[in-house]
Amino acid sequence: MSPTPPLDVLVIGGGQAGLAMGYQLAQRGLNFQIVDAGAEIGDAWRRRWDSLLLFPPAQYAKLPGLPFPAGPDTYPGKDDVADYLQASAAQFKLPVRGNTKVTSLTRTDATYVAKAGAEAVEARQVVVATGPFQVPFVPPVANQLDSDVAQFHSVDYRRPEAIPPGKVLVVGAANSSCQIAEELSATHSVELSAGQRIPTVPQRPLGRDVWRWATRLGLDRVTVGSRLGRRLAERDQVIGGGPRQLTKRHGVRLRPRVTGATGRTVGVCRRLRWRVRRGGVGDRVSGGPLLD
Repeated sequence: MSPTPPLDVLVIGGGQAGLAMGYQLAQRGLNFQIVDAGAEIGDAWRRRWDSLLLFPPAQYAKLPGLPFPAGPDTYPGKDDVADYLQASAAQFKLPVRGNTKVTSLTRTDATYVAKAGAEAVEARQVVVATGPFQVPFVPPVANQLDSDVAQFHSVDYRRPEAIPPGKVLVVGAANSSCQIAEELSATHSVELSAGQRIPTVPQRPLGRDVWRWATRLGLDRVTVGSRLGRRLAERDQVIGGGPRQLTKRHGVRLRPRVTGATGRTVGVCRRLRWRVRRGGVGDRVSGGPLLD
């Protein structure tokens, strides 16, 4: 029995980037495989919080060859995205294999060898499409809080009802943090710790979605290696209501960067300190240096 010939391409990651790459490889008739650590396509989306919506409207969220099945200027939810990813893989019969977590990738003279458990997959080319935020980061300061202070990472947050009553400190001021802080503000007293000022882009300037303006200006075609592309890649943007809007419209109180914690007390810059009330929700629900 002859050994299995190497794949033309191995794609690691079965999310939107991996499926888009799979579509292009299939169009070229190449021998390829898409592997993903999740049991099913879209698992990473289904695990996010219940109210999560896409930033771009449906007409800008499509993968190659398949429009998103939602009306223009509507914002699909996380389960809609997961269903769409599954439909795309089925539509084009993409060879996706789940429950396959690649743990190492090495190069031989002519091919790459990816190991997933006891199995080795050989390919002439490899595309890594796992995304940049796969491992939640929790800094050492978290260990300085008392054990009875409830702590949640943003990957574990699902809905406000799951958070104990009381004051909540959300650490971080990027998109996930601001969305979760806004949702929690309807049922909790929320404070937001912002380590740095992040530019805020309105969701619908002049009544049109920001992605429409970006498309008209050609920003969707800017390459990573271009001067503008490098500048855009160096900074995050909060889309929609940023920290200041949270303060004005939802009563969220802004705090500086968290610098440490002792017991039930969280230390922040400028000598400001905030006391966690007993029985309240402590110092990590979403985003930023403590949570994302």
